[in-house]
Amino acid sequence: MTVAKPGNYYAVPELAGAYDADTEARQDLPFYLSLAAALGARRVADIGSGTGLLCSLLAGEGHEVIGVEPEDTMLSLAASQPHADAVAWVRGTAERLPDAWADLVLMTGHVAQYFLDDTSWGQVLSHAGRALRSGGRLAFEVRNPDAEVWRRWEGTHHTSRGTVIQTVRRNGDLVTHTDTWTNESGTWTTTETLRFPSWDTVTAGLQAAGLTVDQCWGNWDRSPVRKDSPEWIVLAGPA
Repeated sequence: MTVAKPGNYYAVPELAGAYDADTEARQDLPFYLSLAAALGARRVADIGSGTGLLCSLLAGEGHEVIGVEPEDTMLSLAASQPHADAVAWVRGTAERLPDAWADLVLMTGHVAQYFLDDTSWGQVLSHAGRALRSGGRLAFEVRNPDAEVWRRWEGTHHTSRGTVIQTVRRNGDLVTHTDTWTNESGTWTTTETLRFPSWDTVTAGLQAAGLTVDQCWGNWDRSPVRKDSPEWIVLAGPA
């Protein structure tokens, strides 16, 4: 049995390979597909494209797509998606997006919560804004901190390839979860920190990048934002 040291979930093939199966009920995929269609977005860029599933689905519906992802393991998985050959895969971060290219820039799968301070948040928004064509839009989601979803993460959970025991630690607007994954192949421990920013922090970053909120929803059914809404789903454009 293999026992790995604490590390990055997305860099472990045995774990990352199960990501799509373990999140097959995710509601953000149909939401963003319908949003791209409603906006008439011919060109779509996905920041932190992960396994490439959304990029593949977008390409399958005729969009021109760039997927930007820093993790080699995830890019290897993306290469096996059904429409992978129709996607331009870029290893790296948002700074590698071309200028004035996209009708729609996306950050899905709560990628926006991986920017752990105001500086990094402002930088990714600046690059997203730079990549937009005239009339283009940015869409992303963050978990509403008032919903305190991290309280449900603690404990033992079953996955498609075994079990995971999670412990959670909160420090201000940062939440760190340490996960011990076990299946027939081995045991791995991974650690991840996410930011649960305030609404003022989200919008201040947008404003600094020359962007403003056009619309915001509280869940994937497009319901309005309430105090207990699980998500803040943001559609933004040039101020």
